[in-house]
Amino acid sequence: MNNILRSVKHNLLNIPGKRIKNKLLIIESDDWGSERIPTNEDLIFLISLGIDVYNNPFNHLDSLETENDLSALFELLMKFKDIKGNYPVITANSVTANPDFTKIKESNFREYYHESSQKTYKNKKGCENSYSLIKEGISAGIFHPQLHGREHLNFKQWLNALNTDDKLVQKVFDAGIYCIDFESGNSESPYFMAAFNGNLSGTSSDFVSIIDEAAKQFKDMFGYASDSFIAPCYIWHPSLEPYLKKNGIKFIQGIAAQTVPVSDKKYRKIYHYQGERNSIRQLYFVRNCFFEPSLNPKFNWIEDCLQRIRIAFYWGKPAIMGVHRLNFIGSLNEENRKKNLLDFSRLLKTILKTWPDVEFTTTDRLGKLY
Repeated sequence: MNNILRSVKHNLLNIPGKRIKNKLLIIESDDWGSERIPTNEDLIFLISLGIDVYNNPFNHLDSLETENDLSALFELLMKFKDIKGNYPVITANSVTANPDFTKIKESNFREYYHESSQKTYKNKKGCENSYSLIKEGISAGIFHPQLHGREHLNFKQWLNALNTDDKLVQKVFDAGIYCIDFESGNSESPYFMAAFNGNLSGTSSDFVSIIDEAAKQFKDMFGYASDSFIAPCYIWHPSLEPYLKKNGIKFIQGIAAQTVPVSDKKYRKIYHYQGERNSIRQLYFVRNCFFEPSLNPKFNWIEDCLQRIRIAFYWGKPAIMGVHRLNFIGSLNEENRKKNLLDFSRLLKTILKTWPDVEFTTTDRLGKLY
């Protein structure tokens, strides 16, 4: 019965919206450029604080992409080509900055400072050449960054927590970590990753300036403007969309349900369909298949993803695959990267065998077709 209900749900997701003739596969991957857990030593430190790092796979598997991570992923992608000779390409949703812990501490936690992701790469062992590899991936047509925001962090919530008597938040800061989620008695929000989460009456000007700066940094970093955007944690208010458009954002990525902040702790949902237009003519694109083995290793992601692709193509919709960066990261656990890349290779091979006329493309190119 559960399988039947899932199938009905997946079909209903793909019915609304414009049909397209070609079988298009888009691989959207979030979190590139953001630091999460720097090293295994930091994991050990977090455990010593009593934090259960294994309650969330991001907490013990995700880290800034190393040269080895990128090289292994790129090598895999270049083994495959579609009917038109295109490699599978990662729409790599990237942040442009990370917190500058030294300057924040020097301000006694009163001011927020950030450093460019390029600087974060340069200063981390094993990542010194990651930016150069990313540029090579762009040139090869296998890695296509799009905007995910400035940093994967709601810095005001984080600074507020650092200025309380919450010793746990402060100790985690001393380890150079901002993005761990843990239960903390004195913090209003123990989870700081949703960059655009908040009551807009008090923070909208901050959000607008973040969007402006992120768009500029993105163009400086990659040499072109981003046409699409996805909000961290899928949380944003519609009132931000005109500011995204002002910065060239024509297409908004997400899942079917947009989470909209109503107040500090209340939310509502807005549901979107493939190619839906908002009042200012931006298009929403909805992920309708997923490959996330790091989130649940016991689930058959290959079978589920193939079934969802089949449904999308049946209804004349593009297959937009969600696959977070952590599935390709091996610096904290090399087996995580090895196993997932092997399964990802099997998935791509099966897709090409099942639909030999499939075409690999990116979110922004899909948007231009619509």
